[in-house]
Amino acid sequence: MSDSSDQEEIPPHLARYREYKRKQELRKQKKLAQSAPPQEPPPTSPDNTSSTLDNLINHPLTTPFLKLALWVFLLLFFAHHEFGSVFFLVSIPVFVWQSMEEYKRGPRELSAYSVFNKNLEKLDGTFTSEQWERELKYGAAAVRKQD
Repeated sequence: MSDSSDQEEIPPHLARYREYKRKQELRKQKKLAQSAPPQEPPPTSPDNTSSTLDNLINHPLTTPFLKLALWVFLLLFFAHHEFGSVFFLVSIPVFVWQSMEEYKRGPRELSAYSVFNKNLEKLDGTFTSEQWERELKYGAAAVRKQD
């Protein structure tokens, strides 16, 4: 028997995040349903080779693998022409730039670094220098969440 008092309460920021993700997923599904034409059911033949090829092409690792293969090929090409180190040094900032573009935050999603948030808003549970100073002066028990 478990009643509601036995269950751990969900922190408000986690509840807001879950609600945000749920709404985002619903919007995605609604958008896909509106824009996608009606689809035919897939063929029921047991040896469907086109679906295997489609699965391979649409696999999430296909694009990174092709990018890596192209990079290795170009590195070998430039190394053969004695420009391998130049290619390698130029490719480092390109990799950094590409990795920074991979993920875009939503309009209400907070950054882990408060300087990038509107009004310098901090995440719940962020350890600040003010909190550390209060703990040093008055002890850890004296520190409470400041709203």
